[in-house]
Amino acid sequence: MPDQFAILTVCTGNICRSPLAEAVLRQRFVDDSEILVGSAGTQPALGRLMTKQTREIAYYLGTTDARGHRARKVTVDLLREADLVLAMTREHRRKLVELSPSTIRRTFTMREFARLAATTRDSDIVREGALDVDDRAGRLRTAVAAVARGRSRQRRPQFPSDDDVLDPFGGDHGVYTHSAIQLVPAVEGVALLLQRALSLDEEDRWAVNALGMPIS
Repeated sequence: MPDQFAILTVCTGNICRSPLAEAVLRQRFVDDSEILVGSAGTQPALGRLMTKQTREIAYYLGTTDARGHRARKVTVDLLREADLVLAMTREHRRKLVELSPSTIRRTFTMREFARLAATTRDSDIVREGALDVDDRAGRLRTAVAAVARGRSRQRRPQFPSDDDVLDPFGGDHGVYTHSAIQLVPAVEGVALLLQRALSLDEEDRWAVNALGMPIS
């Protein structure tokens, strides 16, 4: 079996935000067998389905497996096995890093990672490590490392809450829509960065490492 790259999305109850992010990411990488996507909650109602409103949004976005979701609790083992942990809020991120400090460099909020990914260049990914054409999971880990390195260089948002996704649980249709409007573009930003890492080739590596040429 080829090496695999595991993504874990995390919210509180694991019935709204994190399973929606999981479903959309899994759909984006449905043809990439090395990418595994899962979700969990810090305080889940174990075994519960997604909320009806979340399932409706998931179906609208074209996902196909939302009905099979069951809430589960995040554990140290899940965090250690994940190559990328995407929390829904800064408070979730804090709790996850406290639970497993060794994961700090690969734990972000979803919107934080998307914000950093947007300014991570292909050359940043190439310089972070080798791009073995046969090691697709390794390329993805290299991309996460490049994003993490950029975290120390980039300014924080003017409003820290811009890195959070609103919790829609208990809200009406408008609240669920607002939450999805915050979440889904960030999920797409994550997917785009990972797809870029998979598409880089040996010519890109040679251009940066041998000639020092900047690539976009």
